[in-house]
Amino acid sequence: MRTLAGTGPGGQRRALRGTAAFGVAAALSLTGCGSGATDEGERAAPARSGTPAPSDRPSAPAAPATVTPAEDTAGTGATARPDLTLPAGLVERFELWRAHDPDRDRAMADAGHAQTVVLDAIARGGTDTDALAFYFTGRALSAAKAHVRGLAGAGESRSGFVRYHRPELAMPDPRVDAPGKGTAALSFCADESELFREDRATGAVDRTPAGADAQIHYETRLRLSDTGVWQTYELATRRGVDTCAS
Repeated sequence: MRTLAGTGPGGQRRALRGTAAFGVAAALSLTGCGSGATDEGERAAPARSGTPAPSDRPSAPAAPATVTPAEDTAGTGATARPDLTLPAGLVERFELWRAHDPDRDRAMADAGHAQTVVLDAIARGGTDTDALAFYFTGRALSAAKAHVRGLAGAGESRSGFVRYHRPELAMPDPRVDAPGKGTAALSFCADESELFREDRATGAVDRTPAGADAQIHYETRLRLSDTGVWQTYELATRRGVDTCAS
């Protein structure tokens, strides 16, 4: 299940615990502007600080909803996005994941889908999905596949809840010399304090508290493809980031 609030950084890099926490050789120094405004849906969303209590965590439905946010395709003429349905027992929440501008919203939506496709591939135990190559390209695609293969080879799956928050988007990417269109840089935080390892063979879930390592800061660089998809081509992460803890 995947929800968008409102419809809609350090630490050393370490071994991965949860979803798409993999990186490129050098961390990006990202500057940008936050999503800023809130709307009624965002204000109405349950407030979360620190580790969500189990009773506060959304539960996955028996038949998870297909993920097709309206802002992905409306008015773009782009290739239709893959339908994404996380397995039962996995829940994502994207907080303040709207910039209230059509172009920025589409970039953020595709970046969010990139997180979903990696989590889905980990949960299902393979990279035999076109969705990874749909939302990733270049070094980021190679890293995503290697990450998923490593966890699949170790017999690991995932269950639980992950929260993506504090998005900051710069468009165009200030580190790219190309003129104004077609690039973006997005940073955000992921709270994996309730995203757990699951043994694929036995179904046993490791609920060992993750501590500070559950907080991850992402810095990504995006490029608009010829078919109108914002693909992640570089990605770096840092774990244990204090500013992601709230």
